[in-house]
Amino acid sequence: MFDLISHLTEKGIQHTVSDNGHITVGDGLNLRDTSITALPDNLSVGGWLDLRDTGITTLPDNLSVGGYLDLSGTGITTLPDNLSVGGYLDLSGTPITALPDNLSVGGWLDLRYTRITALPEKFTCLALYLDPERISNIAYRKGCGRLDRTVFAAWTGKEICIAAGCFFDVLAVFERAVDIKYTGKAADDYKQAARECVADLLKDNKNV
Repeated sequence: MFDLISHLTEKGIQHTVSDNGHITVGDGLNLRDTSITALPDNLSVGGWLDLRDTGITTLPDNLSVGGYLDLSGTGITTLPDNLSVGGYLDLSGTPITALPDNLSVGGWLDLRYTRITALPEKFTCLALYLDPERISNIAYRKGCGRLDRTVFAAWTGKEICIAAGCFFDVLAVFERAVDIKYTGKAADDYKQAARECVADLLKDNKNV
């Protein structure tokens, strides 16, 4: 069985263990390709946490990650409520089927090649990557612009945001960004696609 304390000690990774068993790792923690299948309760990682290609299927309720959290290629099926990740959260290629409400991600959120079919009612992230055909509560348009981008609109619990590539913000900000980068028909097509997505989302979701 994988013992995290032993692993930290053997690898010379700086950490502390409080009297009540709370484990604190000040910097990043790379557990990729290890035999770990579960994280201990009361774990705080000040930097990033890399769990790629491990047997992890769940996370403890009180996990704290100050940097990015990479779970790609794991068997993760659920996330704890109110999970907060300081950097990006990569869930690509996992069997996860749903996200918790109040999920807070300080960087991008990657849901590609997962089993997720709907976004939570409330979440935050800086960019959002997903398979639009799989998600029931977004509106999208394909083949936009010279790069044939997919543009989609999603409700975050506070506002409707437009996603295109690494962009994720409200319609007005999207249109300003388009006007800076594109001109003529290309700009018009992007903005029209985004407006149609917002209209579709409002039509299909009366509570938005």
